[in-house]
Amino acid sequence: MKSAFAIVAALALSGPAAVGAAVPAQSAAAAEPLPRYPQAIATDLGVTKLIGETDADAPVSGVQIFVAAGLDRESPSNNGAAALVAESILRTPVSVSGKSGDELPLRDAVESVGGSLTYTVDGRSVHYYLEGRSENLASLVTLFGKALAAPDFSAENVAAARTSLLAHVAEFESNALSVGIQMFRRSYYTTGAGAPALGTASTLTSLSTSDVAAFYRANYKRAAVSSSAVGRLAPQLGDALRGMVAALPDGPVSAVPETARTIPGQATRIIAHRDVSAPWVVVGFAAPAPNSRDFGAMLVLESLLSDAFERESATTLGFVERSVGAFYLYDSSPASLVVYVNGTQIDPTQALRELLLVSRTLSLKPLSATALRHFKTAAEGQFVTDSVDLSDRSYLLGTFASQGLGPDSINAALTALEATTPADVQRVAKSYLQRYIVALVLPRQTEGD
Repeated sequence: MKSAFAIVAALALSGPAAVGAAVPAQSAAAAEPLPRYPQAIATDLGVTKLIGETDADAPVSGVQIFVAAGLDRESPSNNGAAALVAESILRTPVSVSGKSGDELPLRDAVESVGGSLTYTVDGRSVHYYLEGRSENLASLVTLFGKALAAPDFSAENVAAARTSLLAHVAEFESNALSVGIQMFRRSYYTTGAGAPALGTASTLTSLSTSDVAAFYRANYKRAAVSSSAVGRLAPQLGDALRGMVAALPDGPVSAVPETARTIPGQATRIIAHRDVSAPWVVVGFAAPAPNSRDFGAMLVLESLLSDAFERESATTLGFVERSVGAFYLYDSSPASLVVYVNGTQIDPTQALRELLLVSRTLSLKPLSATALRHFKTAAEGQFVTDSVDLSDRSYLLGTFASQGLGPDSINAALTALEATTPADVQRVAKSYLQRYIVALVLPRQTEGD
C-alpha cells in the first residue's frame, strides 16, 4: 500500500508529470459532462413546499417528510425526546380501511399496503421516509398523516418505543465508529446537535409520557414541515401532503441557535474505552455549509481524504473494511467533516500522522490541474453513488434545499463541485483542516476502564 502522504504530496507539490499513467492526461475543459439528475421543481402547498424530482425510470417512488424537531431542539435533560416521539408515531394504531376495529401500528399498516416507512433523527430535523408504488404513495402519506396528527403517547406505547430505542442505543455504543463520531460532535456543538441521536439509556429512562407529549406539542407545527420526493410522482401526492400538514396545529416555529465551539489551535484529544479489538481514531473538523462558496472544495477534500489509503482497491469497501474514510456531515449547522482511521486495518498512529501531513500539505500549494481533475471525478462519482437510492436522493434534495441551494439542489451541488479550482481546494484546506479534534476509541484494558 502506498503512503497517503506520498500520493497527495506528489500531486500537490509537483506538476502533472508526477501523476503518471494513473490519471488520464486531459484538461478540465476536455472532461466528460457531469451526469445530471432530472431537474427538480418546488410546488407550493400553502404553508409548506414539496421539492419534487420526476424520474420516469424509477419502479417505485419515495417521499421524505422533514419536521424541524431534531436534536437542536432538545436540551441535555430531554435528549432522546425527538426519537421517542418518532418511534411512538410509527407505533400509533391507524385504520387502513377507515373502519373501526381493524387498526394496525402505523409501520405495519404501511407495510400491509405494500409500502415502507422509516425515520432518522439528525441535528436539524426528524425526517420520515415513505416508499411504495407511485399510485399508492398518496395513500401512504394519508395513513402517515393520521398518526402524525394524533400520535399515541399512552404509557404502554411510549414504553414500547423506549424499549426499542434502548436496544438501538446499546448497538451504537458497541460500534467504535459511531462512538468516535459522537465524541467529536459532543465536543464541537454547543446545542443539542451534539447529543446522541436516539438519546442515552439514562435520558430515555428518565423521560415521562408527559415529556414526550410536550416535545411533540412544542415542535410538530404546520410551519415545521417540508417534503421532497423522487420517482414517478402521482398527481394526488401534493393533495395528500397538503392535507397532512393542515391536520397539524398552526403557530410559529421557534428559532434555534446555530453555534459550535471554536476548535482550538492546539488539538483536543478525547479518549473512550469500548469492547473493540483495535483502536479507532476519529478526527473532526469544522466544515462549510452547503450554500457556501467552499462547498464544492470540501466535497473534493472529503473524497481525497477518504480514498488516499484505498487507491489500489478494485472494489468499493464498506467502512469496517476501509483503512481510512471520511464523512461530510451537513445534517447540523454549522456543518462538520470527520475522518476516521480503522485500527483493525492499519496502524492508527501512522495513519493519523500521515492524514495530518496531508491536510497541511494541501494548504501549502494548489493541486495541479490534472490532479484536481482526478479528485473531482472521484468526488463526483462518490456523490452520485451516494444518491442512487431514492431515500438518499430525496433526503439530499430536501436538506440541501433547506440550506440555500434551491429546489434543484443536487444538480446545484454537482455544479459547485465542477466549478471548484485548485485555489479553492487550497483555501478550504487552509481554512478548515488545520484545527481539529481527535477522538480515540481504545480497547478496554481493565474491567474498570
